[in-house]
Amino acid sequence: MRKLRIGISSCLLGDEVRFDGGHKRDALLIETLSPFVEWVRVCPEVELGLGVPREPVRLVSAAGDTRMIGVESGIDHTDGMRAYARRRVEELAAMELSAYVLKSRSPSCGPGDVQVHGDSGAPSHTGTGLFAAALSERFPDLPIEDESRLAGAAARIRFLERASAYGGLRPTRFVPVVRVDAGGVLATTDVAAAEEPLDIRLHGRSFAVIMRTPGEDRTLAAGFLLSERVIQSAADIGAVEHCRHPDQAKAHHVVDVYLHGSAADRVPEMLEGRRQLIANSSCGVCGRATIEELRAGIAPLAAGGTVDVAVIRELPERLRARQSTFEETGGLHGAAAFTIDGTLLASAEDVGRHNAVDKVIGAFLLEEATGSPQVLMVSGRVSFEIVQKAWLAAIPVVAAISAPTSLAIELAQEAGITLLGFVRGRSLNIYTHPDRIAGT
Repeated sequence: MRKLRIGISSCLLGDEVRFDGGHKRDALLIETLSPFVEWVRVCPEVELGLGVPREPVRLVSAAGDTRMIGVESGIDHTDGMRAYARRRVEELAAMELSAYVLKSRSPSCGPGDVQVHGDSGAPSHTGTGLFAAALSERFPDLPIEDESRLAGAAARIRFLERASAYGGLRPTRFVPVVRVDAGGVLATTDVAAAEEPLDIRLHGRSFAVIMRTPGEDRTLAAGFLLSERVIQSAADIGAVEHCRHPDQAKAHHVVDVYLHGSAADRVPEMLEGRRQLIANSSCGVCGRATIEELRAGIAPLAAGGTVDVAVIRELPERLRARQSTFEETGGLHGAAAFTIDGTLLASAEDVGRHNAVDKVIGAFLLEEATGSPQVLMVSGRVSFEIVQKAWLAAIPVVAAISAPTSLAIELAQEAGITLLGFVRGRSLNIYTHPDRIAGT
């Protein structure tokens, strides 16, 4: 995984650069974000040459301006700090930062709520640190927070998502997770493969919506059109470009393709006669035009009963015992439905993981299997479509040996489904609705 490059006030990393020679290390922030972040440390006051230890400074309102003044000596560092800040932010621009974490209430780094002293009365909390002001001016869209606003897990995940989005389309998303292993239970942050819709358009009109991992969208569109026999060679392609919103420079999840010659002549007929398609990243969902349509009209599942974590841990082996063709070939996916106590109700194998799930659910529809399925166990990863199928079948728990995608997690949260991944031995991750899992 390529880490996000994020600037940070170096005192928050534990660097002893404060005016008194100390630091302000934020252990929770650093320990939870560091697995996903390459930190770029900056201390404006030290880099300006003020030294450690040094006289503290404060912001002072004077003649309509905000100045940075030495508390005891009255030395004015404003012009020097502003010149340094202009130079430093240009250096940071070359580093392609995705976000920035600043020290709160600092006269150099505070992004807001910094004390400003006047001629009389108590100081106001209306100031912005001089370096923070230059940073915001140079990067108006850059996600910038101070450490006090990142104290909660949800806030940190939102910050990582904003940082990820700032750099353009990325193949991963950050998600909260409850990690269970032999050592105990830990609420933390994890990385999920992104699964998002891509609208492929022909001459400005939607031709197909496919689920994919963001990135290389133009080549995906070209290859898809060849496989659909819309084009026969590269000579048929005039242009393949991301659509762009006039108010946003980032590429959207839409690719517009313009064709040449006879391929272009066939476009109106193809658009008129073709159903809209949602093809999944594993080819399982089709015939609907938008993700919103797929979600519409299905109520979230009620809370219901609980499944003991010990039962969940046994399911991979019970599923594997039913995969006879996999044992022979090593080439099939498996799915199985279980009761709350782990009793097997139905199982199936197929080259497509979505097909295996359909076979399991179909067994109940055709009354070839009986009982009330409460847990769906799958042998591979979990994409959007697997959760959707469980939702339609009213199965409240979905567990997988491998990872879920970001959209699977999002949909499971919305559907009221408990989603588990990496169920291997004593370890597992709970991504949504953990209250259904007892014994953790």
